[in-house]
Amino acid sequence: MAEAVTHGWFDARVVTGRHPRSLLPATDVAAHLERFALSGALVSAMASWLHDPIGGNLEASAVAHELADRGVLACWTAVPATAGELDSLPRLVAQAMDEGVAAFRIHPASHGYSPGLLNDLYEALEANHLPLCVDAAELSWGDLGTIATRHPGLPIVISALGYRKLRELWAALDGHPNVHLDLVDFAAHQGVEWLAANGRAVRLLFATGLGVRDPGESVVRLAWSGLDDATVRQVGVGNARRLFFGERA
Repeated sequence: MAEAVTHGWFDARVVTGRHPRSLLPATDVAAHLERFALSGALVSAMASWLHDPIGGNLEASAVAHELADRGVLACWTAVPATAGELDSLPRLVAQAMDEGVAAFRIHPASHGYSPGLLNDLYEALEANHLPLCVDAAELSWGDLGTIATRHPGLPIVISALGYRKLRELWAALDGHPNVHLDLVDFAAHQGVEWLAANGRAVRLLFATGLGVRDPGESVVRLAWSGLDDATVRQVGVGNARRLFFGERA
């Protein structure tokens, strides 16, 4: 049943590698694509979050290159330029462009720095039309608003929103056309339907968080929603094609 329902969807959040506290094996992206008949996925590395922010990017790119014919794209992680780790954020973005990277992810709270230290990153991403992905817990709503306002051409994808954040989310979506939301841990009852009914379906992205979440959560959230077929496909794959592949519907 899942294959028929999710056929052609694009997973906008997969974390490759293995969480050190998980009893599950390392993420098998190819099996995930096969299981749900997906058209592709955006892959970042567990190592980039928990161990080696820059070095882990090589893992994400290795998976993307191996599964390029399956629509898999790499999402790199950035940190502030620091001696011995990273010399230049603009050069990191230039390297990413050369290697076909589709987006960047940041972890300010986990990595212990102020989001303002990445201003060069935001400018470079905006100039190159690369989206910025970030978990809601990693960034305050105030910082999100500041970045979105200063860089209106920078698509920002908020992930892992959790529960009881709809008022803050609405303010961010309503005030910033460049802010988007993926479905990882979007646990609000009929939240997807509410956003679609209020003209925000174009800002929603199907994503499972495989590697840190059970993919069934997001699959059920969209597949069993009350949305019409066209809107389900828009959320399931159309918006991702626009953001990560540069395709215009």
